[in-house]
Amino acid sequence: MSKALLGTRRAISGGRPRRNHVRGLRVVAGAAALALALGACGSGGGSSVDELGEGDIPEVAENQTLTVGVATLQQQYADPVLANEGGNTYPIKWSVGEPLLRQDLNAKFVPALATEWEVSEDGRTWTFKLREGVKMHDGSDFDAEDVKASIERVSDPEFTSYATFAGRIDKVEVIDPLTVAVTSKEPYATLPMDIPAPIASDYYEKVGEKEFRKAPVAAGPFKFVSQKFNDSMTLESFKDFWDKDRIANFKTLVLKIIPDESSRVAGLQTGQIDIAQGISPNSAAQLENDKSIRLIKGEAASQGHVLYMDNYFPEDSPLKDPNVRKALTLAVDRQAIADSLYRGFGSVPANNTFPVTLGNDPSLTALPYNPDEAKQLLADAGASNLKFTLTLYNATTAVTDVQKMAEAVVGYWKEIGVEATLDVQDPATYLDSVVKHQLRGAIVLGMPGLLMADPQNYQIFFGSDGGYTTVKDPKLDTMFADMSEAMDPADKEAIAKEMGTYLYDQSYSLPVVSLDAVYAVGPTVADFELMSGNPYAGPFWSLRAK
Repeated sequence: MSKALLGTRRAISGGRPRRNHVRGLRVVAGAAALALALGACGSGGGSSVDELGEGDIPEVAENQTLTVGVATLQQQYADPVLANEGGNTYPIKWSVGEPLLRQDLNAKFVPALATEWEVSEDGRTWTFKLREGVKMHDGSDFDAEDVKASIERVSDPEFTSYATFAGRIDKVEVIDPLTVAVTSKEPYATLPMDIPAPIASDYYEKVGEKEFRKAPVAAGPFKFVSQKFNDSMTLESFKDFWDKDRIANFKTLVLKIIPDESSRVAGLQTGQIDIAQGISPNSAAQLENDKSIRLIKGEAASQGHVLYMDNYFPEDSPLKDPNVRKALTLAVDRQAIADSLYRGFGSVPANNTFPVTLGNDPSLTALPYNPDEAKQLLADAGASNLKFTLTLYNATTAVTDVQKMAEAVVGYWKEIGVEATLDVQDPATYLDSVVKHQLRGAIVLGMPGLLMADPQNYQIFFGSDGGYTTVKDPKLDTMFADMSEAMDPADKEAIAKEMGTYLYDQSYSLPVVSLDAVYAVGPTVADFELMSGNPYAGPFWSLRAK
Protein backbone atom coordinates (compact mmCIF):
# COMPACT_ATOMS: atom_id res chain seq x y z
CA MET A 1 0.00 0.00 0.00
CA SER A 2 1.33 3.42 -0.94
CA LYS A 3 2.43 5.45 2.09
CA ALA A 4 1.10 8.59 0.43
CA LEU A 5 -2.28 7.04 -0.15
CA LEU A 6 -2.34 5.51 3.31
CA GLY A 7 -1.78 8.99 4.66
CA THR A 8 -4.76 10.27 2.72
CA ARG A 9 -7.03 7.39 3.59
CA ARG A 10 -10.69 8.21 4.06
CA ALA A 11 -11.79 7.29 7.57
CA ILE A 12 -15.19 7.67 9.09
CA SER A 13 -16.28 7.42 12.67
CA GLY A 14 -19.89 7.56 13.71
CA GLY A 15 -20.95 8.69 10.23
CA ARG A 16 -18.80 11.85 10.34
CA PRO A 17 -15.57 12.40 8.38
CA ARG A 18 -12.49 12.90 10.49
CA ARG A 19 -11.27 16.38 9.69
CA ASN A 20 -7.67 15.38 9.10
CA HIS A 21 -8.75 13.06 6.29
CA VAL A 22 -10.92 15.41 4.22
CA ARG A 23 -8.06 16.57 2.01
CA GLY A 24 -7.08 12.96 1.51
CA LEU A 25 -10.35 12.16 -0.16
CA ARG A 26 -9.39 14.49 -2.98
CA VAL A 27 -6.25 12.48 -3.64
CA VAL A 28 -7.49 8.95 -3.10
CA ALA A 29 -10.76 9.25 -5.00
CA GLY A 30 -10.62 11.94 -7.63
CA ALA A 31 -14.30 11.65 -8.50
CA ALA A 32 -15.27 11.98 -4.87
CA ALA A 33 -13.48 15.33 -4.89
CA LEU A 34 -15.95 16.37 -7.56
CA ALA A 35 -18.70 15.83 -5.03
CA LEU A 36 -17.01 18.20 -2.63
CA ALA A 37 -16.98 20.82 -5.37
CA LEU A 38 -20.67 20.32 -6.09
CA GLY A 39 -21.50 22.18 -2.91
CA ALA A 40 -20.33 25.36 -4.62
CA CYS A 41 -22.76 24.83 -7.48
CA GLY A 42 -25.84 25.52 -5.42
CA SER A 43 -27.11 25.91 -1.92
CA GLY A 44 -28.39 22.38 -1.79
CA GLY A 45 -31.44 20.72 -3.20
CA GLY A 46 -34.68 22.40 -4.14
CA SER A 47 -36.43 24.50 -1.58
CA SER A 48 -38.27 22.66 1.15
CA VAL A 49 -42.07 22.57 1.11
CA ASP A 50 -42.45 24.51 4.34
CA GLU A 51 -40.42 26.60 6.71
CA LEU A 52 -41.14 24.14 9.47
CA GLY A 53 -40.50 24.84 13.11
CA GLU A 54 -39.42 22.50 15.88
CA GLY A 55 -42.04 19.81 16.36
CA ASP A 56 -44.04 20.60 13.20
CA ILE A 57 -43.12 17.23 11.71
CA PRO A 58 -44.62 14.42 13.80
CA GLU A 59 -42.42 11.51 14.76
CA VAL A 60 -45.27 9.22 13.70
CA ALA A 61 -47.44 10.71 10.96
CA GLU A 62 -51.21 10.68 10.94
CA ASN A 63 -51.05 10.04 7.19
CA GLN A 64 -49.48 6.59 6.96
CA THR A 65 -49.56 6.36 3.16
CA LEU A 66 -48.21 8.93 0.73
CA THR A 67 -48.83 8.52 -2.98
CA VAL A 68 -46.56 10.15 -5.55
CA GLY A 69 -47.86 10.63 -9.08
CA VAL A 70 -44.96 10.17 -11.52
CA ALA A 71 -44.94 10.56 -15.29
CA THR A 72 -43.04 7.30 -15.69
CA LEU A 73 -40.85 4.77 -13.91
CA GLN A 74 -39.09 4.10 -17.22
CA GLN A 75 -38.57 0.31 -17.52
CA GLN A 76 -40.25 -0.12 -14.10
CA TYR A 77 -37.54 -2.28 -12.57
CA ALA A 78 -38.08 -2.83 -8.83
CA ASP A 79 -34.62 -4.30 -8.44
CA PRO A 80 -32.29 -1.51 -7.22
CA VAL A 81 -29.43 -2.78 -9.38
CA LEU A 82 -31.48 -3.15 -12.56
CA ALA A 83 -33.00 0.27 -11.81
CA ASN A 84 -29.71 1.74 -13.02
CA GLU A 85 -30.78 0.73 -16.54
CA GLY A 86 -33.39 3.48 -16.77
CA GLY A 87 -34.62 6.60 -15.03
CA ASN A 88 -35.39 4.70 -11.82
CA THR A 89 -32.14 5.83 -10.25
CA TYR A 90 -33.61 7.82 -7.39
CA PRO A 91 -37.18 6.59 -6.97
CA ILE A 92 -36.01 2.97 -6.84
CA LYS A 93 -32.24 2.52 -6.87
CA TRP A 94 -31.55 4.48 -3.70
CA SER A 95 -34.95 3.85 -2.10
CA VAL A 96 -34.79 0.06 -2.15
CA GLY A 97 -31.00 -0.01 -2.41
CA GLU A 98 -28.23 1.57 -0.35
CA PRO A 99 -24.74 1.97 -1.89
CA LEU A 100 -21.31 1.94 -0.32
CA LEU A 101 -21.11 5.69 -0.96
CA ARG A 102 -24.24 7.74 -1.48
CA GLN A 103 -25.01 11.31 -2.48
CA ASP A 104 -26.62 13.64 0.02
CA LEU A 105 -29.13 16.34 -0.90
CA ASN A 106 -26.28 18.65 -1.88
CA ALA A 107 -25.12 15.92 -4.31
CA LYS A 108 -21.95 15.35 -2.27
CA PHE A 109 -20.71 11.79 -1.86
CA VAL A 110 -20.82 10.67 1.76
CA PRO A 111 -20.26 7.29 3.46
CA ALA A 112 -23.15 4.86 3.43
CA LEU A 113 -22.54 1.10 3.75
CA ALA A 114 -18.78 1.68 3.63
CA THR A 115 -17.28 3.60 6.56
CA GLU A 116 -13.69 3.87 5.30
CA TRP A 117 -11.64 2.84 2.29
CA GLU A 118 -8.13 2.90 0.87
CA VAL A 119 -6.54 2.27 -2.51
CA SER A 120 -3.33 0.45 -3.39
CA GLU A 121 -0.27 2.24 -4.73
CA ASP A 122 -0.99 1.15 -8.29
CA GLY A 123 -4.57 2.54 -8.08
CA ARG A 124 -6.15 -0.83 -8.80
CA THR A 125 -7.24 -2.38 -5.48
CA TRP A 126 -9.78 -0.62 -3.28
CA THR A 127 -10.31 -2.03 0.21
CA PHE A 128 -13.57 -1.12 1.96
CA LYS A 129 -14.43 -1.37 5.63
CA LEU A 130 -18.16 -1.99 5.89
CA ARG A 131 -20.66 -0.60 8.35
CA GLU A 132 -21.41 -2.88 11.27
CA GLY A 133 -24.93 -3.67 12.45
CA VAL A 134 -26.72 -3.04 9.14
CA LYS A 135 -29.79 -5.14 8.41
CA MET A 136 -31.02 -6.22 4.99
CA HIS A 137 -34.76 -6.12 4.27
CA ASP A 138 -35.10 -9.84 5.04
CA GLY A 139 -33.53 -9.36 8.48
CA SER A 140 -30.17 -10.83 7.53
CA ASP A 141 -26.95 -9.10 8.57
CA PHE A 142 -25.22 -7.10 5.86
CA ASP A 143 -21.69 -8.27 5.14
CA ALA A 144 -18.97 -8.44 2.49
CA GLU A 145 -20.65 -11.35 0.69
CA ASP A 146 -23.57 -9.05 -0.18
CA VAL A 147 -21.16 -6.61 -1.84
CA LYS A 148 -19.40 -9.41 -3.70
CA ALA A 149 -22.67 -10.94 -4.93
CA SER A 150 -23.90 -7.65 -6.37
CA ILE A 151 -20.64 -6.88 -8.19
CA GLU A 152 -20.38 -10.38 -9.66
CA ARG A 153 -24.04 -10.29 -10.66
CA VAL A 154 -23.60 -7.30 -13.01
CA SER A 155 -20.95 -9.16 -15.00
CA ASP A 156 -23.92 -10.60 -16.90
CA PRO A 157 -24.08 -8.75 -20.27
CA GLU A 158 -27.79 -8.11 -19.68
CA PHE A 159 -26.83 -5.37 -17.20
CA THR A 160 -26.00 -2.99 -20.03
CA SER A 161 -25.54 0.14 -17.91
CA TYR A 162 -22.92 -1.71 -15.86
CA ALA A 163 -21.07 -3.03 -18.92
CA THR A 164 -18.20 -0.56 -18.56
CA PHE A 165 -17.94 -1.16 -14.82
CA ALA A 166 -18.03 -4.95 -15.15
CA GLY A 167 -15.46 -4.92 -17.95
CA ARG A 168 -13.00 -3.07 -15.73
CA ILE A 169 -13.28 -5.33 -12.68
CA ASP A 170 -10.65 -8.05 -12.24
CA LYS A 171 -11.74 -9.67 -8.98
CA VAL A 172 -13.63 -9.23 -5.72
CA GLU A 173 -12.23 -10.70 -2.50
CA VAL A 174 -13.93 -11.09 0.87
CA ILE A 175 -11.22 -10.38 3.45
CA ASP A 176 -13.49 -10.83 6.46
CA PRO A 177 -17.23 -10.32 7.06
CA LEU A 178 -16.85 -6.53 7.15
CA THR A 179 -13.95 -6.05 4.72
CA VAL A 180 -14.04 -6.43 0.94
CA ALA A 181 -11.36 -5.71 -1.67
CA VAL A 182 -12.23 -4.87 -5.28
CA THR A 183 -9.47 -4.97 -7.88
CA SER A 184 -9.75 -3.39 -11.30
CA LYS A 185 -7.75 -4.24 -14.40
CA GLU A 186 -6.45 -0.65 -14.63
CA PRO A 187 -6.48 2.28 -12.19
CA TYR A 188 -10.11 3.22 -11.62
CA ALA A 189 -10.68 6.48 -9.76
CA THR A 190 -14.50 6.34 -9.68
CA LEU A 191 -14.80 2.70 -8.60
CA PRO A 192 -16.21 3.47 -5.10
CA MET A 193 -19.09 5.43 -6.61
CA ASP A 194 -19.77 2.94 -9.42
CA ILE A 195 -20.24 -0.20 -7.31
CA PRO A 196 -23.86 -1.41 -7.50
CA ALA A 197 -26.04 -1.46 -4.41
CA PRO A 198 -25.37 -4.61 -2.32
CA ILE A 199 -28.08 -7.26 -2.37
CA ALA A 200 -29.03 -9.95 0.17
CA SER A 201 -26.71 -12.66 -1.11
CA ASP A 202 -28.22 -15.65 0.73
CA TYR A 203 -31.70 -14.72 -0.47
CA TYR A 204 -30.44 -14.16 -4.02
CA GLU A 205 -28.74 -17.56 -4.07
CA LYS A 206 -31.88 -19.20 -2.72
CA VAL A 207 -34.45 -17.70 -5.14
CA GLY A 208 -32.30 -17.12 -8.23
CA GLU A 209 -32.11 -14.23 -10.70
CA LYS A 210 -35.65 -14.43 -12.09
CA GLU A 211 -37.42 -14.46 -8.73
CA PHE A 212 -35.09 -11.87 -7.22
CA ARG A 213 -36.11 -9.37 -9.88
CA LYS A 214 -39.74 -9.85 -8.90
CA ALA A 215 -39.11 -9.35 -5.17
CA PRO A 216 -35.69 -7.78 -4.56
CA VAL A 217 -34.08 -7.61 -1.12
CA ALA A 218 -31.43 -5.00 -0.37
CA ALA A 219 -30.64 -2.49 2.42
CA GLY A 220 -32.29 0.82 1.48
CA PRO A 221 -34.58 3.08 3.52
CA PHE A 222 -37.62 1.56 1.79
CA LYS A 223 -38.30 -2.09 1.06
CA PHE A 224 -40.15 -3.40 -1.97
CA VAL A 225 -43.71 -4.65 -1.34
CA SER A 226 -45.50 -5.09 -4.65
CA GLN A 227 -45.85 -3.89 -8.21
CA LYS A 228 -48.64 -3.52 -10.74
CA PHE A 229 -46.91 -3.16 -14.09
CA ASN A 230 -47.81 0.09 -15.90
CA ASP A 231 -49.77 1.16 -12.83
CA SER A 232 -47.85 1.47 -9.57
CA MET A 233 -45.13 0.28 -7.25
CA THR A 234 -45.57 0.03 -3.49
CA LEU A 235 -42.71 0.45 -1.02
CA GLU A 236 -42.66 0.33 2.77
CA SER A 237 -40.52 2.30 5.19
CA PHE A 238 -37.76 0.05 6.56
CA LYS A 239 -37.81 0.72 10.28
CA ASP A 240 -34.53 -1.19 10.82
CA PHE A 241 -32.66 1.01 8.35
CA TRP A 242 -29.22 1.91 9.69
CA ASP A 243 -29.54 5.70 9.25
CA LYS A 244 -32.29 6.84 11.62
CA ASP A 245 -32.38 10.34 10.06
CA ARG A 246 -33.60 8.86 6.77
CA ILE A 247 -36.37 6.63 8.13
CA ALA A 248 -39.76 7.90 6.98
CA ASN A 249 -42.36 8.85 9.60
CA PHE A 250 -45.06 7.11 7.55
CA LYS A 251 -45.47 3.46 6.58
CA THR A 252 -46.29 3.15 2.88
CA LEU A 253 -45.00 4.94 -0.22
CA VAL A 254 -46.91 4.37 -3.45
CA LEU A 255 -45.39 5.43 -6.76
CA LYS A 256 -48.36 5.81 -9.08
CA ILE A 257 -47.62 5.99 -12.82
CA ILE A 258 -49.76 8.76 -14.34
CA PRO A 259 -48.27 9.70 -17.75
CA ASP A 260 -50.78 12.49 -18.41
CA GLU A 261 -49.82 15.62 -16.50
CA SER A 262 -53.34 17.01 -16.31
CA SER A 263 -54.41 13.77 -14.65
CA ARG A 264 -51.59 14.12 -12.10
CA VAL A 265 -52.69 17.67 -11.33
CA ALA A 266 -56.33 16.61 -11.03
CA GLY A 267 -55.33 13.71 -8.78
CA LEU A 268 -53.48 16.11 -6.50
CA GLN A 269 -56.40 18.52 -6.34
CA THR A 270 -58.87 15.76 -5.48
CA GLY A 271 -56.58 14.13 -2.93
CA GLN A 272 -56.07 10.91 -4.86
CA ILE A 273 -52.32 11.55 -4.81
CA ASP A 274 -50.23 13.57 -2.36
CA ILE A 275 -47.39 14.66 -4.64
CA ALA A 276 -47.32 15.36 -8.37
CA GLN A 277 -43.92 15.13 -10.06
CA GLY A 278 -42.96 16.63 -13.42
CA ILE A 279 -45.06 19.79 -13.28
CA SER A 280 -44.95 21.94 -16.41
CA PRO A 281 -44.96 25.76 -16.41
CA ASN A 282 -48.61 25.79 -17.51
CA SER A 283 -49.66 23.58 -14.62
CA ALA A 284 -47.49 25.54 -12.19
CA ALA A 285 -49.31 28.73 -13.16
CA GLN A 286 -52.63 26.93 -12.74
CA LEU A 287 -51.73 25.75 -9.23
CA GLU A 288 -50.17 28.94 -7.91
CA ASN A 289 -53.51 30.24 -6.60
CA ASP A 290 -54.52 26.96 -4.95
CA LYS A 291 -53.76 27.51 -1.25
CA SER A 292 -53.90 23.78 -0.46
CA ILE A 293 -51.05 23.03 -2.88
CA ARG A 294 -47.42 24.15 -2.70
CA LEU A 295 -44.76 24.16 -5.40
CA ILE A 296 -41.10 23.28 -4.91
CA LYS A 297 -38.42 23.71 -7.56
CA GLY A 298 -34.95 22.37 -8.24
CA GLU A 299 -33.09 24.60 -10.68
CA ALA A 300 -31.22 23.39 -13.81
CA ALA A 301 -32.01 19.79 -13.01
CA SER A 302 -31.83 18.40 -16.54
CA GLN A 303 -31.28 19.05 -20.21
CA GLY A 304 -33.23 17.77 -23.18
CA HIS A 305 -30.85 16.61 -25.93
CA VAL A 306 -31.15 15.42 -29.51
CA LEU A 307 -28.44 12.86 -30.28
CA TYR A 308 -27.53 11.25 -33.58
CA MET A 309 -27.54 7.45 -33.56
CA ASP A 310 -25.94 7.17 -37.01
CA ASN A 311 -22.58 8.09 -35.45
CA TYR A 312 -22.55 4.70 -33.72
CA PHE A 313 -22.68 2.66 -36.94
CA PRO A 314 -20.05 2.17 -39.69
CA GLU A 315 -22.33 3.05 -42.62
CA ASP A 316 -22.09 6.49 -44.24
CA SER A 317 -24.67 9.06 -43.16
CA PRO A 318 -25.01 12.84 -43.54
CA LEU A 319 -25.39 12.94 -39.75
CA LYS A 320 -21.73 11.92 -39.46
CA ASP A 321 -20.69 15.31 -40.80
CA PRO A 322 -20.09 17.76 -37.91
CA ASN A 323 -21.18 20.67 -40.11
CA VAL A 324 -24.52 18.97 -40.75
CA ARG A 325 -24.96 18.47 -37.00
CA LYS A 326 -23.99 22.09 -36.40
CA ALA A 327 -26.57 23.18 -38.99
CA LEU A 328 -29.27 21.26 -37.12
CA THR A 329 -28.38 23.21 -33.96
CA LEU A 330 -28.29 26.59 -35.71
CA ALA A 331 -31.71 25.91 -37.22
CA VAL A 332 -33.52 25.68 -33.87
CA ASP A 333 -34.64 28.79 -31.99
CA ARG A 334 -33.97 27.31 -28.57
CA GLN A 335 -34.70 30.55 -26.72
CA ALA A 336 -38.18 30.64 -28.25
CA ILE A 337 -38.77 27.04 -27.09
CA ALA A 338 -37.55 27.90 -23.57
CA ASP A 339 -39.73 31.00 -23.43
CA SER A 340 -42.93 29.66 -24.98
CA LEU A 341 -42.98 26.05 -23.80
CA TYR A 342 -41.15 26.32 -20.48
CA ARG A 343 -42.12 29.83 -19.35
CA GLY A 344 -39.70 30.77 -16.61
CA PHE A 345 -38.66 27.19 -15.93
CA GLY A 346 -36.27 26.67 -18.86
CA SER A 347 -33.21 28.23 -20.45
CA VAL A 348 -30.82 27.61 -23.37
CA PRO A 349 -27.80 25.45 -22.42
CA ALA A 350 -24.49 27.17 -23.16
CA ASN A 351 -22.90 23.96 -24.39
CA ASN A 352 -23.08 20.17 -24.15
CA THR A 353 -21.99 20.05 -20.51
CA PHE A 354 -23.76 21.43 -17.43
CA PRO A 355 -22.54 24.37 -15.34
CA VAL A 356 -22.04 21.83 -12.52
CA THR A 357 -19.93 19.51 -14.68
CA LEU A 358 -16.32 19.33 -13.55
CA GLY A 359 -14.27 21.01 -16.30
CA ASN A 360 -17.21 22.90 -17.81
CA ASP A 361 -15.80 25.79 -19.87
CA PRO A 362 -17.87 28.97 -19.28
CA SER A 363 -16.27 30.62 -22.31
CA LEU A 364 -18.24 28.30 -24.61
CA THR A 365 -21.51 29.95 -25.52
CA ALA A 366 -24.68 28.60 -27.07
CA LEU A 367 -24.75 28.57 -30.86
CA PRO A 368 -27.21 31.27 -31.97
CA TYR A 369 -30.38 30.77 -33.94
CA ASN A 370 -29.24 31.30 -37.55
CA PRO A 371 -31.35 29.46 -40.15
CA ASP A 372 -29.54 31.11 -43.06
CA GLU A 373 -26.15 29.79 -41.92
CA ALA A 374 -27.78 26.42 -41.27
CA LYS A 375 -29.06 26.25 -44.85
CA GLN A 376 -25.63 27.18 -46.20
CA LEU A 377 -23.87 24.51 -44.13
CA LEU A 378 -26.30 21.87 -45.40
CA ALA A 379 -25.84 23.01 -49.00
CA ASP A 380 -22.05 22.91 -48.67
CA ALA A 381 -22.31 19.37 -47.27
CA GLY A 382 -24.65 18.23 -50.04
CA ALA A 383 -27.39 17.57 -47.46
CA SER A 384 -30.04 20.12 -48.41
CA ASN A 385 -32.66 17.38 -48.72
CA LEU A 386 -31.78 15.67 -45.44
CA LYS A 387 -34.30 13.11 -44.18
CA PHE A 388 -34.20 10.96 -41.04
CA THR A 389 -36.36 9.67 -38.16
CA LEU A 390 -36.36 11.32 -34.75
CA THR A 391 -37.37 8.71 -32.17
CA LEU A 392 -38.32 9.56 -28.59
CA TYR A 393 -40.37 8.52 -25.57
CA ASN A 394 -43.81 9.98 -24.95
CA ALA A 395 -42.87 10.89 -21.38
CA THR A 396 -39.79 11.15 -19.22
CA THR A 397 -39.25 12.62 -15.78
CA ALA A 398 -36.08 14.33 -17.04
CA VAL A 399 -37.84 16.48 -19.66
CA THR A 400 -41.33 17.84 -19.11
CA ASP A 401 -43.41 18.01 -22.30
CA VAL A 402 -40.71 16.10 -24.16
CA GLN A 403 -42.97 15.37 -27.12
CA LYS A 404 -43.90 19.04 -27.55
CA MET A 405 -40.21 19.94 -27.36
CA ALA A 406 -39.41 17.45 -30.12
CA GLU A 407 -42.28 18.70 -32.25
CA ALA A 408 -40.92 22.23 -31.98
CA VAL A 409 -37.44 21.10 -33.01
CA VAL A 410 -38.82 19.22 -36.03
CA GLY A 411 -40.82 22.31 -36.99
CA TYR A 412 -37.69 24.47 -37.06
CA TRP A 413 -35.83 21.84 -39.07
CA LYS A 414 -38.65 21.80 -41.63
CA GLU A 415 -38.12 25.53 -42.21
CA ILE A 416 -34.59 24.83 -43.54
CA GLY A 417 -35.71 21.89 -45.69
CA VAL A 418 -34.92 19.03 -43.28
CA GLU A 419 -37.60 16.35 -43.12
CA ALA A 420 -37.55 14.61 -39.74
CA THR A 421 -40.26 12.05 -39.04
CA LEU A 422 -41.28 11.70 -35.41
CA ASP A 423 -41.58 8.20 -33.96
CA VAL A 424 -43.02 8.48 -30.44
CA GLN A 425 -42.90 5.34 -28.27
CA ASP A 426 -43.68 4.32 -24.71
CA PRO A 427 -40.62 4.68 -22.43
CA ALA A 428 -40.01 0.98 -21.81
CA THR A 429 -40.02 0.08 -25.52
CA TYR A 430 -38.02 3.13 -26.50
CA LEU A 431 -35.23 2.84 -23.92
CA ASP A 432 -34.87 -0.85 -24.57
CA SER A 433 -34.32 -0.06 -28.27
CA VAL A 434 -31.79 2.65 -27.41
CA VAL A 435 -29.60 0.45 -25.19
CA LYS A 436 -29.75 -2.34 -27.78
CA HIS A 437 -28.77 0.12 -30.54
CA GLN A 438 -31.74 -0.77 -32.68
CA LEU A 439 -32.47 2.80 -33.80
CA ARG A 440 -31.05 4.97 -36.58
CA GLY A 441 -31.29 8.67 -37.39
CA ALA A 442 -31.71 10.78 -34.25
CA ILE A 443 -33.11 10.24 -30.76
CA VAL A 444 -34.13 12.38 -27.78
CA LEU A 445 -32.80 11.76 -24.27
CA GLY A 446 -32.94 13.66 -21.03
CA MET A 447 -29.64 14.16 -19.22
CA PRO A 448 -29.83 14.72 -15.45
CA GLY A 449 -27.52 17.37 -14.01
CA LEU A 450 -26.85 15.28 -10.93
CA LEU A 451 -25.38 12.46 -13.01
CA MET A 452 -23.54 14.63 -15.50
CA ALA A 453 -21.77 16.63 -12.79
CA ASP A 454 -19.15 13.91 -13.05
CA PRO A 455 -17.75 14.27 -16.60
CA GLN A 456 -16.88 10.57 -16.62
CA ASN A 457 -20.60 9.87 -16.96
CA TYR A 458 -20.72 11.44 -20.41
CA GLN A 459 -19.33 8.07 -21.44
CA ILE A 460 -22.88 6.75 -21.06
CA PHE A 461 -23.88 8.79 -24.12
CA PHE A 462 -20.62 9.32 -26.00
CA GLY A 463 -18.30 6.41 -25.16
CA SER A 464 -18.16 3.48 -27.58
CA ASP A 465 -19.42 1.06 -24.91
CA GLY A 466 -21.77 3.40 -23.01
CA GLY A 467 -25.22 2.09 -22.14
CA TYR A 468 -26.98 4.84 -24.15
CA THR A 469 -24.12 5.68 -26.45
CA THR A 470 -24.70 7.31 -29.82
CA VAL A 471 -21.05 7.69 -30.82
CA LYS A 472 -18.00 5.61 -31.64
CA ASP A 473 -15.10 8.04 -31.52
CA PRO A 474 -11.59 6.81 -30.52
CA LYS A 475 -10.61 10.31 -29.38
CA LEU A 476 -13.49 10.43 -26.89
CA ASP A 477 -12.76 6.89 -25.74
CA THR A 478 -9.18 7.92 -24.93
CA MET A 479 -10.41 10.92 -22.95
CA PHE A 480 -12.81 8.78 -20.92
CA ALA A 481 -10.09 6.21 -20.25
CA ASP A 482 -7.68 8.92 -19.12
CA MET A 483 -10.30 10.49 -16.84
CA SER A 484 -11.08 7.16 -15.23
CA GLU A 485 -7.44 6.72 -14.25
CA ALA A 486 -6.89 10.29 -13.04
CA MET A 487 -6.48 10.13 -9.27
CA ASP A 488 -5.68 13.86 -9.09
CA PRO A 489 -8.86 15.96 -9.54
CA ALA A 490 -6.87 18.68 -11.35
CA ASP A 491 -5.81 16.17 -14.00
CA LYS A 492 -9.37 14.94 -14.38
CA GLU A 493 -10.68 18.49 -14.68
CA ALA A 494 -8.20 19.31 -17.46
CA ILE A 495 -9.22 16.22 -19.46
CA ALA A 496 -12.90 16.98 -18.85
CA LYS A 497 -12.48 20.51 -20.18
CA GLU A 498 -10.88 19.12 -23.34
CA MET A 499 -13.78 16.67 -23.67
CA GLY A 500 -16.36 19.44 -23.29
CA THR A 501 -14.72 21.55 -25.97
CA TYR A 502 -14.50 18.58 -28.31
CA LEU A 503 -18.20 17.72 -27.84
CA TYR A 504 -19.04 21.37 -28.49
CA ASP A 505 -16.97 21.50 -31.69
CA GLN A 506 -18.32 18.19 -32.99
CA SER A 507 -21.99 18.98 -32.18
CA TYR A 508 -22.50 15.34 -31.23
CA SER A 509 -25.70 16.41 -29.52
CA LEU A 510 -28.11 19.31 -29.74
CA PRO A 511 -28.80 20.51 -26.17
CA VAL A 512 -32.25 21.99 -26.70
CA VAL A 513 -33.19 23.26 -23.26
CA SER A 514 -32.11 23.26 -19.62
CA LEU A 515 -35.01 22.64 -17.25
CA ASP A 516 -35.94 23.05 -13.60
CA ALA A 517 -37.57 20.17 -11.72
CA VAL A 518 -40.96 21.16 -10.28
CA TYR A 519 -43.14 19.24 -7.81
CA ALA A 520 -46.57 20.09 -6.47
CA VAL A 521 -47.41 18.78 -3.00
CA GLY A 522 -50.71 18.55 -1.17
CA PRO A 523 -51.74 19.16 2.44
CA THR A 524 -50.68 15.72 3.73
CA VAL A 525 -46.99 16.50 3.10
CA ALA A 526 -45.07 18.08 5.97
CA ASP A 527 -41.66 18.34 4.30
CA PHE A 528 -39.89 17.32 1.12
CA GLU A 529 -36.46 18.56 0.06
CA LEU A 530 -35.14 17.93 -3.43
CA MET A 531 -31.66 16.75 -4.33
CA SER A 532 -29.57 19.30 -6.20
CA GLY A 533 -29.54 18.76 -9.97
CA ASN A 534 -31.93 15.80 -9.87
CA PRO A 535 -34.82 15.72 -12.38
CA TYR A 536 -36.07 12.27 -11.41
CA ALA A 537 -38.66 11.37 -8.84
CA GLY A 538 -37.06 11.06 -5.41
CA PRO A 539 -35.04 10.23 -3.48
CA PHE A 540 -37.81 10.01 -0.91
CA TRP A 541 -35.84 9.71 2.33
CA SER A 542 -36.36 13.47 2.88
CA LEU A 543 -40.14 13.10 2.56
CA ARG A 544 -42.21 13.49 5.74
CA ALA A 545 -45.95 13.20 6.20
CA LYS A 546 -48.21 15.26 8.44
